[in-house]
Amino acid sequence: MNRLPFRLLRFLLLAMLLMSILPARAQQPVIDSYDFTVPMTGFPSLSINVHRKVAAGPTKVPVLLIHGSWGNGLTWDFPNRSVMDYLAVRGYDVYALDLRGMGSSGNPGYFNINLLGRVNDAASVAGYSRDHTGRVPVVIGWSQGGLIAGLLVASDPQHQLAVGVGLLSTAPGGFLIPQDLILSGEVQRILLSAFPEALMPSRSDIDEIIFGTDPITDKPTISSDALTTFSTPPLLQPESSIAIVQEVEICPGFLGAIPGLTVCPAQALPWGNITVPALVVDGALDRLVGEDLAQQLFTSLGSTNKQLIVFPRNSHGWFLEDNHDETVRVFDRFLSQF
Repeated sequence: MNRLPFRLLRFLLLAMLLMSILPARAQQPVIDSYDFTVPMTGFPSLSINVHRKVAAGPTKVPVLLIHGSWGNGLTWDFPNRSVMDYLAVRGYDVYALDLRGMGSSGNPGYFNINLLGRVNDAASVAGYSRDHTGRVPVVIGWSQGGLIAGLLVASDPQHQLAVGVGLLSTAPGGFLIPQDLILSGEVQRILLSAFPEALMPSRSDIDEIIFGTDPITDKPTISSDALTTFSTPPLLQPESSIAIVQEVEICPGFLGAIPGLTVCPAQALPWGNITVPALVVDGALDRLVGEDLAQQLFTSLGSTNKQLIVFPRNSHGWFLEDNHDETVRVFDRFLSQF
């Protein structure tokens, strides 16, 4: 006779536990994810592919993410390290484009692709976001994408395409080439091989240039599995040789008068024209930029509302490295003001 109340009590306790858990799970936002296209400026038969992620009823500013060299929009949706997911569940309307020639976007031939053409890609997507959400986006670019974001915002004095800008691992006057790569002939192998239409780095190149070694743990900043994901298709693919040369500091006069190299956007960029709220982030171990150049970029911005963050234990790809749970927080902290 005494066992029935005990069973009933156990059932009630289990039901109460389930009721306390289920609402919490139900409150987790469901992310809607899909792709769409916008026309490619200068090549009417081609289009730019855009990935969009948004939770139900977004309440915050749209965010346009621009990837770096040898990559595509999947850089921002990296498995288990997704910046897009991080922002979408927090109420942001998130867009990540594939620049021309990359990902699922059209390819007019890598030798026809330069940085200014890719600025047009970013402008088209920013305009689409504004027109379809009623709000001008914040534009955030990483590496080459940071130069593209800077060029876009510097040429937008009325703030019709960007109300804020994030410049991640971005060099103010062109990316540095590590001295040991120059001495080893690696640069000549990559850039001077009959000046190919497309360039493709090896996994060791990527590891050497994008990631580093944690000075405290003496371990790589990115795990072997994550490095494999980053340095293989679909995330890694051939890149425009023109765009690569335009973004490094050796651009002036490089190889003489090469088509598409009459302008070196990285070095001619008028950073002082940027007046919207700005975020500058880099890792202190970044061999392409680093703390000094990040500070130089920060100082040269015309913005009065600007932030500089340098992570002491991270490299060029800081938001994809193993401490990404800590570094990714800079996005929401910056974006919360809009």
